Amino acid sequence: MAPHGVRAEDSERETPPEELKIAEVETIPNAAEEWMDYLQDLDRRYPDSGKVDLERFAAEEGEKVASLYCKAAGFDGPCAPEGKDGQARFAAIPASKGIVRANWWDWIWNHLFNVGVIPEREYCPAPYAWTEIYMDDEDRRNNNNRGGWLGVTGSNNNTAWRFCRLDLNASLAFRPLPLGGDQYDYAVLNMGIFCPSGARRIRRYHDNEDWNNANSSYGNIFPNVSTWPGNWHFFTCHFDGAASSWLGHMTGFPNIGMSYGVYAPQSMPWPYALAHGWVYQDDEDNWNNNSWSASPDLVMSGSSNTWRGLAKVK
Repeated sequence: MAPHGVRAEDSERETPPEELKIAEVETIPNAAEEWMDYLQDLDRRYPDSGKVDLERFAAEEGEKVASLYCKAAGFDGPCAPEGKDGQARFAAIPASKGIVRANWWDWIWNHLFNVGVIPEREYCPAPYAWTEIYMDDEDRRNNNNRGGWLGVTGSNNNTAWRFCRLDLNASLAFRPLPLGGDQYDYAVLNMGIFCPSGARRIRRYHDNEDWNNANSSYGNIFPNVSTWPGNWHFFTCHFDGAASSWLGHMTGFPNIGMSYGVYAPQSMPWPYALAHGWVYQDDEDNWNNNSWSASPDLVMSGSSNTWRGLAKVK
């Protein structure tokens, strides 16, 4: 359910002119648009990721994937994830005498089908990696709200989405549930070039607070990006109930060595959902440009603000 009370949009009359000017000129950078367009085209060409010839894809498009993401993330040239096993945040690759090493984009092999789940505790067991996407929500008359099971999600006047980035094997254990109907849908954070077979990628463009925006992230957030003046391009892998999958269906959520949750409808029944929760975000009030790339069904909703359902599943 969404919260009731003072409409946050009433804050528009209190907005200083400097912030209004930012809202008026706010656009998505060309590099980010190119990245979004590429991912959309990728999903069109490969509706079932289980049928992708990965060797051929890497040979033909590997450098393009990496280059487009680096540009969208704000780098002038090649970039790569720093840290053990490529789990840390992205950084520019320094050139030696003006030359960048060949196959600098081979990090894509660790970013094929990965997903992120919501941990119940502030800990990700190895080999999973802690990741955080922090959203600076509307400052004036903030109307954020939340209820029920949140895991380690932080929700006050701003929102901190915290995830464990799973390795390839654990990520591919997520598949559609065998029963049809929106109550059997669920979503996880998209952290790979593709979503696992049986899922469709959905982008939520979050128009966050424009004035003195404090959006930030921790860890490896690929393929998600944040753009000026404070907007998140937030991707999820959405599994529709009983959707076809090259890997088949799962009879229950996988055991991955930790207690965790996913995005899910409030109507998801037991024993799939062990507890329910929800988070409501008051997004930017002025000239709000929120959008969805596709319907999230009952898992999420919202136009100028955003509601997400959560469920503890293990």
